[in-house]
Amino acid sequence: MAGHVWAYARVSTRDQNPQLQLDALEASGYDTLVQEKESAKRGVLRPAWRELLPLPQPGDTLKFWKSDRWGRSAADVLATVTELRDRGVQVVSLTENFDLATKEGRLMFGVLALAAEYELELRAERQADGIAAARRRQAEGRMLPGKKHIGRPPATGAAELAALRGLIADGKSVTEAARILKIGRSTAYAALAAT
Repeated sequence: MAGHVWAYARVSTRDQNPQLQLDALEASGYDTLVQEKESAKRGVLRPAWRELLPLPQPGDTLKFWKSDRWGRSAADVLATVTELRDRGVQVVSLTENFDLATKEGRLMFGVLALAAEYELELRAERQADGIAAARRRQAEGRMLPGKKHIGRPPATGAAELAALRGLIADGKSVTEAARILKIGRSTAYAALAAT
């Protein structure tokens, strides 16, 4: 009898859409899907992932869309794959076409995991360089055209602020008003304090 087929999908930010992963996993087939919306950066707990890991039994399969869904550290990803394989769990990547049952497949998996970690570190470095350059331009009084400050644009514009004030005037708490407007509570408090 074939083992249980587990599938894992993860997106790391609010604006990412997991549908591409979900479609691929559904097309390949599974018995149980575990999905979460958490970052994979070091120090961030991913409760669904932590609950899933001990569940697959020998003969089961754990499918995922791509190895970078498992975490940002190549060492962590490789240790997890090794642990699962030692327990007799088959590990399947839908987008990275290699067989983890072979030494060549494990080598390719390791190379891809290291390449993904390298790309993430490069991206973080470029972002830090961009922020430093923007701060220098701001200090020198020469911001880029159309830019007034560094960082994300405010989550609340004039219309949201007016709606927030209207809800509070109607007797809603700041927390309730923020929930209705789908903005963070701290964002609502900050917007009210800034005006």
